[in-house]
Amino acid sequence: MLRHIIGLACVGLVVLVLLPSASQAQVTPEQRRELLGLSREIPKIGTMIRKKEYEEAGKQLEEIRTKVEEIAKAANMQVSDRAFAGILTAAARQQAILDKQTGTGEAAPVSFTKDVASIINTRCLNCHGPNNPRNNLRLDTFAGWKQGGKSGPLLVPGAAVQSLLLARVSAPMDQGRMPPNGEALSREEIQTIASWVNQGAKFDGQAENMVLADLIFQMELKELDVKLPKSTGKEVVSFTRDIAPWFSNLCLGCHNERRKSGGLSVATFFDIMKGGDSGEVIIPGDMENSRLFRLVGGLELPRMPQGQARITRKNYEDLKLWFKEGNTFDGGDVRTNISTYVRDETEVMADRFAAMTNEEMAVHRDRKSREQFQRAVPNDKLETLQTERLLLLGNVSTGRLKEVQGWADEQIDAMQKLFNDSSKLPWRGRLAVFVMKDRFSYDEFVQTIEQRRAAAEMVGHSVLTKSQEDAYIVLYDVGDESTAEGPSLQINLIDNLAGAYVRRGGGSIPEWMVRGLGLSMAAAKFPQSPLFRQLDQTAAQLAPTVNRPDDVFRDGSFSPGTIGAIGYSLTNYLLKSAGPAKYGRLLQELNNGERIEAALQTAYGAPPATIAQAYVSQLR
Repeated sequence: MLRHIIGLACVGLVVLVLLPSASQAQVTPEQRRELLGLSREIPKIGTMIRKKEYEEAGKQLEEIRTKVEEIAKAANMQVSDRAFAGILTAAARQQAILDKQTGTGEAAPVSFTKDVASIINTRCLNCHGPNNPRNNLRLDTFAGWKQGGKSGPLLVPGAAVQSLLLARVSAPMDQGRMPPNGEALSREEIQTIASWVNQGAKFDGQAENMVLADLIFQMELKELDVKLPKSTGKEVVSFTRDIAPWFSNLCLGCHNERRKSGGLSVATFFDIMKGGDSGEVIIPGDMENSRLFRLVGGLELPRMPQGQARITRKNYEDLKLWFKEGNTFDGGDVRTNISTYVRDETEVMADRFAAMTNEEMAVHRDRKSREQFQRAVPNDKLETLQTERLLLLGNVSTGRLKEVQGWADEQIDAMQKLFNDSSKLPWRGRLAVFVMKDRFSYDEFVQTIEQRRAAAEMVGHSVLTKSQEDAYIVLYDVGDESTAEGPSLQINLIDNLAGAYVRRGGGSIPEWMVRGLGLSMAAAKFPQSPLFRQLDQTAAQLAPTVNRPDDVFRDGSFSPGTIGAIGYSLTNYLLKSAGPAKYGRLLQELNNGERIEAALQTAYGAPPATIAQAYVSQLR
């Protein structure tokens, strides 16, 4: 009976897929060790076949089959149970080779969905996937296989030796072998594809235009009866937050899509729940009988992960609770690689600051701002002034800070009115405003705190991180008179205060918007300043020089020294031509993650090129 089961599995040289038993019985640790010992005998059989010791190889295979049947009987399990899948798969491969060498046995049909699709999905789609497929050949759907590419039909059903696909994957590296960069397909993989073509290259999936990954997924769900518990939202432990990151760091190196130690991949939640050669490694909610926990928790040897890497106490406790809560999945797609759930330090810090109350953020802002000042100019006396919305610090006099505070409050009120913003606190934990009395102090702050050099034309700037861990502006007190070459302190404040205002949503805001809003509002307050006439002239000269009109909206089109002029001119145009409501909508779309092109289309109802052409035309 067992010989018959293995014989049915011999599809050329394919991997056997066995249905799980309905029985809840489990092999014992001793039986697992015996199965492991048997599996180690199988490579020796391959050596016998190569030496043409066919009779001895046949006897060894028969002995292995008999012993597996005895173990299954002792465990009160069926030989078709997934616990025996690994060894039966390996035995099936050797039996297929033996039958081919001796001219016995009948080749079982090869399935496109079960046997061929996974090879192509893993090995070929980097070059022949949906995005810019080479030679117009798409292999991500069976419809693409039938259509072929520039070189003609891919397959000749019934004739593998005449099929372009087999010629390409079998060619030497220097003669156009596919895949061109990376490992060649194994002999076993090539034979599997050849057998399928020789058997007529039949499609056995649901729909020819379904992508291979979905075909494989649907097949495995049905064949293996994989359990995928969904999160209820009430669990304490999250797979994506608490389990996947350390699985990725400690387990993925040995158990990935290409290197499946023990036949197990942990690359996705689906892979984990699918299990490996020994069957399912997680029985949802059953920690004691789940092979993954027994190995990771040290109940069986070899303890996993192997080597010096070890899970932490928190990892262990999280794993136990994850089992207790049913091993649920709280992500989107169960086929998402778990490495995407590994969070970098920036993301962890962002969560930390997002969880802070405004009072906690205010304490943080005060402490960090004082530290930054002392690091930048440790020998200068620090003056401070605090309001509900602002924390002012500097080495100028207290009177000067009060003057800056009055200008700042007036500007914040004006911006909130312009955009119909009723928020009581525009920035979490206040916005810090550093006012430095001279060029030396300003340069020292930039170099010491931000690890960069301030350009000669810089007299102020704003810094807002997405988490608002940092939220400050730094101003060089240039005095109260503006010139064509530079702003007064008040204009400098308005410019950079507005920059901090547009950045507070955490989106990717182009530099022309960061600079443009404040300068536009400052021009309305100081229309006679020669600075703005100069900015208009500079923008009129530079804006028409871009390669395409809509390049005016893209960062990098203009130098840091001229972006203020472009931002001022462009923001003026947008506010005057369409009003603040649409400009505010533009900011909202950018803070929602939209790219500048899509955000402009949504906010203004016109393509960016059209808006840019109208802007450049009015400059002339």
